Amino acid sequence: MNANFFDENDLRRIRRRSLLRLAAAGGLALPGLPLVGNALAGNALVGSALAAAVPEKTFRITMVLGRGESDNEYGFKDYLARRGLKVDYTIRNTGGDMAKLPGIIEEIKDTRPDLIYSWGTPQTRGLVGPFDEPDPRKYVTDIPVVFTFVAAPVDAKIVPDLAHSGRNVTGTIHIAPIAVQLNTIQAYRPIKKLGVVYNPKERNSVLTIEGLRAETALRGLELIEEPVPLNDRGEPISAAVPDAIARAAQRGAEILYIGPDTFIAFHNRSVVAAEALRLHLPTFSVTELIVRTDKAMLALASSAYGIGRFTAFKAAQILLDGAKPAEIPVETLKRFSVIINMATVRALEYYPPIGLLNFAEIIES
Repeated sequence: MNANFFDENDLRRIRRRSLLRLAAAGGLALPGLPLVGNALAGNALVGSALAAAVPEKTFRITMVLGRGESDNEYGFKDYLARRGLKVDYTIRNTGGDMAKLPGIIEEIKDTRPDLIYSWGTPQTRGLVGPFDEPDPRKYVTDIPVVFTFVAAPVDAKIVPDLAHSGRNVTGTIHIAPIAVQLNTIQAYRPIKKLGVVYNPKERNSVLTIEGLRAETALRGLELIEEPVPLNDRGEPISAAVPDAIARAAQRGAEILYIGPDTFIAFHNRSVVAAEALRLHLPTFSVTELIVRTDKAMLALASSAYGIGRFTAFKAAQILLDGAKPAEIPVETLKRFSVIINMATVRALEYYPPIGLLNFAEIIES
């Protein structure tokens, strides 16, 4: 069996897209490494995980989501199905309401699935708790958890170390380093002012802002920050998002940065993309959905479907090989696609250089 977690059909599908490999220190570079990237190359667990005999049992996996099923989950399920695993899935969706999580945790402790799949930083942190306070009364500490769409698992205190979590948790990171993100923006068009609207109550977003502050300072760029106002319960106000974007534009933002912020990039993505377009403000996203479905302009992202499959690859090591999550490194795919929505480009008259078009994925929607 092929030692890569992509099969031949996946490879053919991916080759139809122009993929970009961006080196953090070197700006833009054309693809030159194996398609799977360094995350799997040399991994001693790859061959054994894929060679393991598929048992007859039906595995039970509980998926804890924050915004319903999407390409991540489809990729995860597809990978395990192609491996021949029989799986009974239980889907639980918080819809962004973290007050639902204690009930979900109680159900998980009662039903004891073989594995938990967790999407997003809030769900994952709420499920497993911080690594320095793993209270088994409040959190799930004795059932394997694989997470996805967590941008900064160490800073979020989900794992203390990417190589060895030391607990019942492993997973995948879905975004490129901030330096690579800014390389992409400046390869598209040099700017002086970068705007960002974010949820100040989402730890993932706050950590991203801290990274942006450091990187923009190194580059001599001005970061225009607009946190979304909170209501009297300390929750971000969706109705205030358009005004926050307008303030960023009024302050001179040349492009609007859309980070791995569940509130901005998922729950309010249509409003964010539409309002930025109305204000004639170009947009850059670190995830693909808002560009593919909501007419944001530019993204640097790993395929959500591919990330889902990569997460399932780690789940298979646990279910088939009996590997402990603590022994499986937290990783990201090493290849990212530049995705450009040409309908938005034309509406903004904000055209990319020809060189970028040569290897970007161009969509029309």
